[in-house]
Amino acid sequence: MNFFKWLGQSNSVVLEFDHINDSELETFEGQIEEVEKYYQFSKLEEIGLRVKLGKRQGFAAILFKNPRKSVLLRIVPFLVGKKIPFTIFLRTDCVGLNKLPHDEELNFYSQKYPEKLTQEVLEQKKKILWNSPDEIETFLRSLRKEMGPLPLELIDPTFFFSTWGKLIELPKELVEWGITLYVSSNQRSVVENEILFMRQQLGVLPRVARVAQFTQDAVWNETSLSQLNIAACVTGSYGAVTRESQWWDLSVWRFST
Repeated sequence: MNFFKWLGQSNSVVLEFDHINDSELETFEGQIEEVEKYYQFSKLEEIGLRVKLGKRQGFAAILFKNPRKSVLLRIVPFLVGKKIPFTIFLRTDCVGLNKLPHDEELNFYSQKYPEKLTQEVLEQKKKILWNSPDEIETFLRSLRKEMGPLPLELIDPTFFFSTWGKLIELPKELVEWGITLYVSSNQRSVVENEILFMRQQLGVLPRVARVAQFTQDAVWNETSLSQLNIAACVTGSYGAVTRESQWWDLSVWRFST
C-alpha cells in the first residue's frame, strides 16, 4: 500500500465497508493504520466541500454502507479508540426492525430456494426495485407466505441492523449520518420521508448520501441532491477523489487483493 504515499500528496480516498466478521477484523485494522500514515481522516462532507471549492485534498473518509450490528460490535470501538471519524449510511425502514433491505432479502430467498427464485427472476426483480419498491415489497410478502419466513439459518446475526438506541449512543463528534438512496430520483418523496424520520430519531439532517444501485435510469445528480441539501454523494465508481471529481459523484477507493 506504499502507493498511498504518492497518492496522498494531492488526492483523497473514500473507504467503504459493510459487514465485517471476526476473521476480517485484523485486515480492516491494518488497512486503516496504513492509510493513516499518509492521510488525515475526516468526514465525507469535508471532502465533498473541498471538491466543490477546489481546495487541497489529502484526506480519507471511512464509510459504512449500513448500520450492521457487526459495525458497532467490531469496528466502531477501534475507530473511537483512535478518535477517527466515520460515516454510517441509513435506511430508516430497516433500522431496529431486523428487516434487511429488499435486495438482500431477495438474495437470501434465492439461496434457500433457487428452484423457485431463479437467478433470472432475481435479477429482474432487482431492476424493478429502483423505480418500484412497493412492487418488490408485495412480491416479498408473497414469498414469505408461500415459502415461509426469511431463512435465518443462512444469516450471521451480526449482519442485521442495529437499533436506534444503539445508534444514538455513538459519539456525536465522530459519527456522521448519511442517507442511502435506494430508489431513483423520481421517487424523491420516499427519500424526503426518510430524512424527516432521521431527524426525528437522531436530531440531525443528513448532509451526505450514497447511491445503493448504479443505474443510468433517473440517476441522482447535482440538482436533485442539492434539493435535499446534500453536500457529498458516493456512487458506483471506483478510484481516488481528484480535482476533476464532482461532489455529487464521488468515487470509492478499492483496496487491491
